[in-house]
Amino acid sequence: MVVPVRKISHRAWMFLKPFTMTMWLATVGILIYTMFVVWFLEHRTNRDFRGPWKSQLGTALWFTFSTLFFAHRERLNSNFTRVVMVVWLFVVLVLNSSYTANLASVLTVQRLEPTATDIETLKRDNAIVGCDGDSFIRKYLVDVLGFKPKNIKNVTSEYSFPGEFDSGNIGAAFLELPYEKSFLSQHCKNYTATEQTYSFGGLGFVFPKDSPLAAHVSKAILVLSEDGTIKRLENKWFPQNSQCLNSKIDIGNESLSLQSFWGLFVLTGGTSTIIFMLYLSHLFRKYRHHRDANQVYMSPTDESLWSRTVRLAQYFHKAELHHPARASTVEDWRASSWEYINESDYNTAGHPQATPLSEIEMPETSNL
Repeated sequence: MVVPVRKISHRAWMFLKPFTMTMWLATVGILIYTMFVVWFLEHRTNRDFRGPWKSQLGTALWFTFSTLFFAHRERLNSNFTRVVMVVWLFVVLVLNSSYTANLASVLTVQRLEPTATDIETLKRDNAIVGCDGDSFIRKYLVDVLGFKPKNIKNVTSEYSFPGEFDSGNIGAAFLELPYEKSFLSQHCKNYTATEQTYSFGGLGFVFPKDSPLAAHVSKAILVLSEDGTIKRLENKWFPQNSQCLNSKIDIGNESLSLQSFWGLFVLTGGTSTIIFMLYLSHLFRKYRHHRDANQVYMSPTDESLWSRTVRLAQYFHKAELHHPARASTVEDWRASSWEYINESDYNTAGHPQATPLSEIEMPETSNL
């Protein structure tokens, strides 16, 4: 079946075409999961991930989303988080490269799509189809494929098909395979053949009854088919036009699916989960040490399960910020350099104190 082709226009949502819908949903899901893990690992020790809940959510979302473009600036304090981010950044690198390459291919390569892809669409739309009226194809279209006789138009010549297509008289043409290849070798830029092909018994050779030539001719054709001679003759008689190589027929879905990247998602998701469980184990051990150290001030036996759960959640949410050492100021230096000196400490035999100065009163003298 030969049908016309049309160019695929760049639609407004073409930037979503590199990935399938399932792939986009999986990417968003693993992004949110990584965001949660990063927030949980950092919010106790990192000042950037503290504050109100809206601020924490915004920081975690911005940090994880900015990693898609390698534009994140927040510092990481936990080694657990660094391990998660190493694997995540590798996955991001692969996804970015694949998306960019596929999008560039979609936007730069000229793509064509057939106007009709199957027979059922033609019959449902009551489209007019053309065929060679002198061949058996018309009867086959009616008896086998189920076309209505009024929807079949006889085309007398191979050269008349382009005019019938251009005028809209037919929507598809049914040709025998040799004629189809000959037609497409000359009009490959405007027409294409669908993948669905109907095979018959093939061409026959008529010989007299019980003629010995039938077996010899059949054997010779079989040998030519097996050694590739028929294929070489077909390529020689029906060469592919060089202009056809620059156009690509877009019949199927060429978007990248989850099947191509599920290994990467398992890698980053599994790493994040393992690190998350290790950090929880580490946090539980620290909580037990904290509880044992403060048993004097609390009575665990009198607490209910809900109280223990609340206390555990409060400990998980408690900040452990490490403040850097403050640089010494001038006042601190002066305070530490000048000390108070007690006079009694230095009035010893080893350190005799000088005699204090006293006033000497001079007697008045009379004038001579």
